[in-house]
Amino acid sequence: MHIELDANAKEWIQSKGKPVSVKMIQVNVCCAPSVQELMTTMGKPKDMHNYKEFTIDSLSIFVEKHLLRNEKLIMKLSGIGIFKTISASLVRLG
Repeated sequence: MHIELDANAKEWIQSKGKPVSVKMIQVNVCCAPSVQELMTTMGKPKDMHNYKEFTIDSLSIFVEKHLLRNEKLIMKLSGIGIFKTISASLVRLG
């Protein structure tokens, strides 16, 4: 897995002084297909054995093991003011 962090995301994560965790959430609804979305949280995951740690520029990023495929994880800073967060998306490689 290749992880790409934009400069704003790196700076913001460093300012928080915590690692970032990335996991897949699935929302099931009764009348439509289920939706899968990547979710990021600040801090180490509670269930560490389901995650792999990556270190990028002295930042720790924990990614759920089932997401480790031939894809690129792109992480960007999104939101404004106190509502800033890290958004994540997967892009298939070659």
